[in-house]
Amino acid sequence: MTHTYHYSSCSYIKKTVPGTFSRKRCHTKIGRFLRGLGLESWGRLRYKSLAVKDVKSIKIGSLHYDRALFMGPMEGITDVPFRRLIRKHGCGITCTQMIHAEGLLRGFESRRMQETSCMEKQEHPVGFQLAGCNPEIMAKASIQVEKMGAAFIDINMGCPAKSVVANGSGSALMQKPDLAAEIIKAIKKVVDIPVTAKIRAGWSESTKNFLDMGSKLQDAGAALVSVHARTRAQKFSGHANWNLIADLKKHLDIPVIGNGDVFFPEDIADMFEQTQADGVMMARGALGNPWLFSQKHPKVAEITQTLFEHLEDHLSFYQSRDRAMLTFRKHIVWYTHGLAGAAKFRKELFRERDNDLLLSKLKDFFSELDPQSSPDQHEKKRQA
Repeated sequence: MTHTYHYSSCSYIKKTVPGTFSRKRCHTKIGRFLRGLGLESWGRLRYKSLAVKDVKSIKIGSLHYDRALFMGPMEGITDVPFRRLIRKHGCGITCTQMIHAEGLLRGFESRRMQETSCMEKQEHPVGFQLAGCNPEIMAKASIQVEKMGAAFIDINMGCPAKSVVANGSGSALMQKPDLAAEIIKAIKKVVDIPVTAKIRAGWSESTKNFLDMGSKLQDAGAALVSVHARTRAQKFSGHANWNLIADLKKHLDIPVIGNGDVFFPEDIADMFEQTQADGVMMARGALGNPWLFSQKHPKVAEITQTLFEHLEDHLSFYQSRDRAMLTFRKHIVWYTHGLAGAAKFRKELFRERDNDLLLSKLKDFFSELDPQSSPDQHEKKRQA
């Protein structure tokens, strides 16, 4: 079936208004700094793919993707600038950050919702992740999501956050597999695009029900299931049990995507080999480390260039410069993990309230590093 996509507009974000950073001004300042370090500017490399290693392809319903490397939707992180960056580095499948169905229906006209739910035509086919526990409301939101231009809809059944679980969404659905299946069925009745689900191993160690959950979701019409190989009780502690991913892969006929403890390029190959999963989903391991998708270990020069490219795009995307600088600080923390003197620098970062001084200190920090040195990979993993 041929679909007509009506992409949610991001044009309002790109207007130069008081308090924003225009693309021209931002590009000039950051481009000048990068050239001073002997690095190319963002404009020259923005759409050049840096993926270097072959990865298996995958189908989600009728959709075909060349690289079965997924980025897990992360609230407040996987926005348009972040998705642009990781696609450049070889991420095959991207999705919006988690959006609550009721919030989408109630407040779509708000600037914050427009920014978080934005999908650009250039990134198609991109998925849209919804959270909620009411089948009727989820179905209504899905109709709107399809009209916005999403290629597929992913249902969050794995988020362990208290605020999400408290209203019956996210990993709370692991306790109600029948309700989870009803949500998939309700959505399938009203949209033509594929519907997928992201789950966990179970609610707790004693209630691991991922096999039963997977079967019910498959029978309800899910086109794919991704599983974080931890329970809700674990949240992000301990270790992800990849054997559970292998078990789910053997149990289901639809594609199974593995997630959990993928921090280094070698982890991708290991997960494919050990689990036979149809795809691998990155999350915390890709924060400040888009090279995970291109499966390489960067030098300081590459980290410097990528951070400032990301910063430029981030400042250009968001209407409020102050909000953009505030939300980008976490990215600076992730990019600088493992670099010499980073701990001291991060303390200064959180104390600094003046945005121009913060940018100046950021440039000074990277100017003093050896561009051919490498970050401490052990430190980066410990901090993830």
